Amino acid sequence: MTRTNFATVCGVLLVASACGKDFRRPAASSVDCTVTDAYEFSPTPFALFEGSSSGWYLYTDKTPGGVPHIPGGVPIPAIDSNVPVTQLNPPRCGSTGALELEAYGNNYWGAGFADWQHNAQSGEANGTGYQGISFWARSPGNTDKTFLLRVDDDRTFVTQTTPPDGGTLPAIISGDQDLDGDGLLGPGDIAAETNCKLPPAQKLGDPACYYGGVQAPDAVTRVPQPGECGNPFHTYVTTTENWELYLLPWSRLVQWPCPNRLEGGIDPAHIRKIEVRLEQGTHYDIWLDDIQFYRLRADAGS
Repeated sequence: MTRTNFATVCGVLLVASACGKDFRRPAASSVDCTVTDAYEFSPTPFALFEGSSSGWYLYTDKTPGGVPHIPGGVPIPAIDSNVPVTQLNPPRCGSTGALELEAYGNNYWGAGFADWQHNAQSGEANGTGYQGISFWARSPGNTDKTFLLRVDDDRTFVTQTTPPDGGTLPAIISGDQDLDGDGLLGPGDIAAETNCKLPPAQKLGDPACYYGGVQAPDAVTRVPQPGECGNPFHTYVTTTENWELYLLPWSRLVQWPCPNRLEGGIDPAHIRKIEVRLEQGTHYDIWLDDIQFYRLRADAGS
């Protein structure tokens, strides 16, 4: 797209990375808010969803009758914040708002939800010094519970890419860097608000790596060149019917073994986008709230 299982906790105060897996803090139907006591959260959160605008947008395929329906299938992220904040009644641990991400009947390639507030370089979030990303989530009722969570840093976030069908390359617009001077935005050039060079189009791997695929591609296609954009980091998340606190260490965010798998892992200092990808032919009703950076408190357990 363009501008596009957690295990049970290892121990009450055990650091996430020591578990070797993603994990979630247990929470009963009456939410236990004390699960946050052992952690510090970033003073400037990624998203708390307490205001009237979420800063998130929904995109879907064009399946007739798919819910929700967007004319043309894709909104304009820089303009549209088309995912409303849902009020929580009663509030959860002091939080009065959350996102309800509901989609079903999308049978071509599915649907997704993503943050655009941090797409611009000036809006990127800095998670330096934190262990990873935390959030609250639930999926009530008889709905699918596992989704793909994708996270971009400034080496994987691309505001524009070449079409997946090999069509005409987009023309240069304000902010693009036409490094080869051909008047088009293509491989080797740098798109506006992007810090890396566009890689060559790949017939094998592109759908999974760059255009919203939720399954790994069939094969490795090429080795990245220095300075090229990589494919997004990701992990699978499995929710339950009840609100639970999820702690996602940086090490659990990995890349598909396909075009431009970067060395060194994700860069916490330059987080540009968080995205929820929903597989085609599924029925999701995901409630998401309080996306923040987290770390274990220095005095935890003392």
